[in-house]
Amino acid sequence: MTHVAPAHVGRCEIRTVCEGFAALPTAQEFPELTVDWTAERRAYPWAYHGVQAWAWHVHAFVVETPDATIVVDTGVGPFGPYRPWEHSNADAWDKEDLDAITHVALTHLHADHAGGIAGAELEPRFTNAAYHLHPADLRYFEGADDDAYVAIRPAQRLRSLGALRTVDTNHDIVPGVRLIHAPGHTPGHRAVLVHDRGEGLLLTGDLLHQPIQITERQWFSEHDEDPLLGVASRRLLLWRAESHGYRVGVSHFAEPFGSIERGRWVADPG
Repeated sequence: MTHVAPAHVGRCEIRTVCEGFAALPTAQEFPELTVDWTAERRAYPWAYHGVQAWAWHVHAFVVETPDATIVVDTGVGPFGPYRPWEHSNADAWDKEDLDAITHVALTHLHADHAGGIAGAELEPRFTNAAYHLHPADLRYFEGADDDAYVAIRPAQRLRSLGALRTVDTNHDIVPGVRLIHAPGHTPGHRAVLVHDRGEGLLLTGDLLHQPIQITERQWFSEHDEDPLLGVASRRLLLWRAESHGYRVGVSHFAEPFGSIERGRWVADPG
């Protein structure tokens, strides 16, 4: 794994916190489609691990604006990875002052995005932050089994402490950081747009798992709760990013920052 340079949008800096990566089978991503995985590995060698797996990275993002410090997603926390790490960064968060975080924006409640909201005994990990979650995810996962890979219990604990904000409209949580409802992967799934001085960067959450979904936007992940709604959200927001010239940040890409050019992913220079 290589160091990821921060991205910049106007006066904002977006840093990546990478907890590690695991190898997930490519065959499980689009099980009903014929995919030329050899061509994909040739086009995006950094995205794959061996000949039958892709490198599922777990990234959180720290957005530094002139007014606030925001975490977008929180890594796996006590849940651990979905599959065993191929490589892990035990010190991934060491350079960040967790007490200085003012807001935590959760794209959704799957544990690889929200597992890190709590530490020991379900106490908030970012002690001075307001946490933001779309209420549809809170409702949808309310009855999830305790063994499910979903951070519903930590989210309920935040709600009991008064730290959870569940506004359901698109809005800026601070100037320059906007929450956008993008349902399909989960009912409350959100993307986050960082915008300042005419520039923008769209943090996609799980709108994207594989680079090929930028070209084939109608291809949904096997993990989507509502695949057709996920396709609609992906098409809309990637079109918006492409048409406005926004950069893009992807939670599970080994090279998380890039842009969309002629319908394809172009990673930022390392």
